[in-house]
Amino acid sequence: MDIKTNKKGTEFTNIFRELLEVVRSYSGALFRSLPFLWTAASKETVFMVTAVLLQGIVPALSIWITKQVVDTVATGLTQGRELSSTLLASLVAAWIGALLLEAFLSPWVRAVQGNLGEKLTAHINLLLLHKADSFADLNRFEDPKFYDELQMLQQQVNYQPLSLIANLAEGGRTFLTLLAMVGLLAPLGLGIPFVIAIATLPQIYVSFQYEMTIWETTFEKSPQARRMQYCNSVMLTDTYAKEVRLFKLGSFFINGYLEAFQSLHQTMRHLRKKQALWSAGLAIMSTLGNGFAFYWVVQQAFKGEISPGSVLLFVQSLAYFQQNLEQFVSISLMLYETVLYMQQFFGFLESQPTMTLCLPGKPMRDRLSSGITFDRVHFCYPDNRPALVDVSFTLQPGETVALVGENGAGKTTLVKLLTRLYDPTAGAILIDGVDLRELNLDTWRQQIAAVFQDFGRYALTLGENIALGDMRALDDSKRLISAVQKAGIAEMVESFPKKEATPLGKQFGGTELSGGEWQKLSLARAFVREEAQLLILDEPTAALDPRSESEVYRRFVELAQGKTTLLITHRLASVQMADRILVLKAGHLIESGTHKELLQRGGEYATLWNMQVQQYGF
Repeated sequence: MDIKTNKKGTEFTNIFRELLEVVRSYSGALFRSLPFLWTAASKETVFMVTAVLLQGIVPALSIWITKQVVDTVATGLTQGRELSSTLLASLVAAWIGALLLEAFLSPWVRAVQGNLGEKLTAHINLLLLHKADSFADLNRFEDPKFYDELQMLQQQVNYQPLSLIANLAEGGRTFLTLLAMVGLLAPLGLGIPFVIAIATLPQIYVSFQYEMTIWETTFEKSPQARRMQYCNSVMLTDTYAKEVRLFKLGSFFINGYLEAFQSLHQTMRHLRKKQALWSAGLAIMSTLGNGFAFYWVVQQAFKGEISPGSVLLFVQSLAYFQQNLEQFVSISLMLYETVLYMQQFFGFLESQPTMTLCLPGKPMRDRLSSGITFDRVHFCYPDNRPALVDVSFTLQPGETVALVGENGAGKTTLVKLLTRLYDPTAGAILIDGVDLRELNLDTWRQQIAAVFQDFGRYALTLGENIALGDMRALDDSKRLISAVQKAGIAEMVESFPKKEATPLGKQFGGTELSGGEWQKLSLARAFVREEAQLLILDEPTAALDPRSESEVYRRFVELAQGKTTLLITHRLASVQMADRILVLKAGHLIESGTHKELLQRGGEYATLWNMQVQQYGF
């Protein structure tokens, strides 16, 4: 018997500790969220707090006035006294005033709540954007777990802040109403509200536990949600529209969406069913508590220990108490979900970057002197798959070097290391003898003009698309015009009525360019960065026809004058202009030399060259 008693006592203690931990975590995240309201919109916050206080006490005030009216009338009828018209008028006026106050506040609360919600949503969105911008490397953006977390934050950021505002306001109002009802019920019997509250505690505990489980499951199932979103994007955007129709891929992606949905929905449905069963069963206990309190008051009334007005006060207060207690539990559960979201949000804000920056870092020289050296550089992806192995070479100042190799050879990875979007797994990249990791990253990247193979197509004006290479060019039309001419798109720009002010991209109804025109625009973006010492061109002519490609390379020779240049291309006919050619294969640097020297060696470069000669006939 003692063992069973001890076991039950231990279980109760554990449940109590779990409940305290839930309350502690809940309240901690909730109080941490509150300053966001003040930061986002201080005036609206002050109004909302004031309105919630007034709305919370109005029901209790109305009930108390009603009690006074009933008791006054009952006393007058039983004792044969005339009603005081002044007293009655005052009570009726106070009752009408309370109703008017509630009616007046409601529309203003909705309006201000909407304004506050919009500002809070924007504030949280901006914090997300600033945090994402603080990651200097690409490691986070190539981590599936990061995307699961970020997607959940993005998907819910447009309604969770609004939910926080609405639930805080409604929760605060119901809580104040509960306190006011306790104040009204206490003179009749202090234990009545506590009996009702205690009877409701098990329901609250179980509901919170299941809400936590549902949230954790939602996060664990985030890959399925991401898969659903991906299938949506494939079917509903123009990016994949041609292949989806040509290859009849619709049913494949629709089935993929259904499979991901069924996996997610089945788990969530099971959890919600269990939550509903427990909550419904425990609600019976709460109802019995109400029944006991009501029976006790009726007994007291029959004994003549309480007045008719007090009976009415009890009935109304008890109804309000039960109604607001249920609302408070329901709102708390919804608020709990929002608090869990905010905890995830705070965790994201506190996440540390994987790349360590040297601050303030060593400054860059105005001009490279000894060049850029890769010293036994290794790089492995997170799955330990090697991308570069023991790569060593030097880019001399002002030298043009071509980097060639088959797909997967490591060319793009090398560029990402050079721009410090990754750090080497081993070895070092030296800039004039200084480890790149010791330099000020911003000043280093300011020295780089780059055109990536997967360049951005921004839904901005044509001029803004170019000026993204150097934002100072937004106010310098001469630099924009110069970049346009160097990229060979002057004729295209002149054909647009709005010239550089022409909006581009379908998203906002702008002009859509061809793939080659977009690529030339990305070249102009590099050309506008006139002060850059290092020029990186990663497949800069992949979308251009041979004539346009030849024209771009003629201009490219001019642009490369005085700059250290790294050219990455599959088209070997264009690398003959390079001072030196580096050949990568499976992450290893296997050859280095001029075009003529490499052909004479008869190695990998010669093999690739001969293959392209046979294919393209150059």
